[in-house]
Amino acid sequence: MDHSTAQKLMGAYERIGAALNGADSIIRTLPEDERTVHLRGLGEMMGHLWSKLQLPVVREHRDLDPDGDRFQKKPKQE
Repeated sequence: MDHSTAQKLMGAYERIGAALNGADSIIRTLPEDERTVHLRGLGEMMGHLWSKLQLPVVREHRDLDPDGDRFQKKPKQE
């Protein structure tokens, strides 16, 4: 995939993530039994957003990783 298309996709995925985060705030106001069901589903959606949509793009275009180099292995400083 070319870099321009990858950037557009990651932008769309970022907007989806923001909407899911908005739903999280609302879900947390629900009674516990309802909240549990909805949080589980929301968590699954967020996991799929990363693993099935964003990660394949990031593997090809590392500069588009939304976490930057925060989780990259770095050489030990001596």
